[in-house]
Amino acid sequence: METRTALHYGPSAGRSNSNAQEYLIFHIPGNPGLIPFYDPFFSTLHTLLEATSALQACNFHICGHSLAGFETSIQDATGSAELVGLEQQIDYMDELLYARVDEIRHETGSTPKVILMGHSVGAYILLEVIRRHRKQIESKRYQDFDLIGGVLLFPTITHIARSPSGIVASALLRIPGSAHIGSAIVKTLLYLIPTNILYHLVRLIMRFPEHAARTTTALIRSPMGIKEVLYLAKDEMDMITNDKWGEEIWGAATEPGTTQGDTINSNLVFFWGSHDAWVARKTRDELIRARGARIPLKRVESTPEEAWKPTMFIDDGKIPHGFCLKHSETVAEKVSDWVEDIIYNHNEI
Repeated sequence: METRTALHYGPSAGRSNSNAQEYLIFHIPGNPGLIPFYDPFFSTLHTLLEATSALQACNFHICGHSLAGFETSIQDATGSAELVGLEQQIDYMDELLYARVDEIRHETGSTPKVILMGHSVGAYILLEVIRRHRKQIESKRYQDFDLIGGVLLFPTITHIARSPSGIVASALLRIPGSAHIGSAIVKTLLYLIPTNILYHLVRLIMRFPEHAARTTTALIRSPMGIKEVLYLAKDEMDMITNDKWGEEIWGAATEPGTTQGDTINSNLVFFWGSHDAWVARKTRDELIRARGARIPLKRVESTPEEAWKPTMFIDDGKIPHGFCLKHSETVAEKVSDWVEDIIYNHNEI
């Protein structure tokens, strides 16, 4: 069973406006890093944004790509049997972002404004991509684009090993060769089960919807998928520790005078689960106190002390960390509002 390695929802036929501003919403997945997990989320978000009256002068391109090492067929594999660590994943997503910007620029004749999205470890990668974007602007190595904001969903950006699940995972992943051992155990146990029966077992036992069961089955059957999940998780436990970013990253501030006229501040929106097993409440609350704004996202007239700070929310419901499995529509509704606010705030600066 194979799945796509990329998703792209562009302007609907008959709606694309040549005079409209192009927007690229570039999503970075969590771990497991298979982008088809997010298909219903992308589809719902695309529908909501195109139906928003305030955004009729916008052409949206919602894109995402699987993390490296999660290819579900030999044909899609990168050509290397090596496992891919967190730093390499950052490199990979950074390259794909610039490639996608260039693709849209070539197709439409204009440079899109960019809003990043990241889920779980994808939020950590998002912040690192912003940091690199600033460096690339300063060095003038690339033709610039306007990065106007970011949405970080269930972010694991500090001290993941202190979370309830992280405590267990870090202990198991300290075992030498844990990625290879774990993969061998899974494949041995499921080797004799035909793929179509495995798919139905995943749906029945996990109570997954069709897209999640199909993607999970593809992950299990993929050449490197289970090994990559565990190998990347080990890197997450080791690397995601202290808050490593300065105010210029938290506010996503960009240098003035770039080719697309980046704003002084981009908007970052954080959304945490109320009971997230991959985020320690203490570290989450400390981060909110230290970094979060105490005012709404639409803060054009905010004080200088607050203007650079991101907006941070904690879910008041029970949306789980893996929202893309069964709660795509609920989260897409929230993200649609935040995207509208980011565009509004950017245009008002």
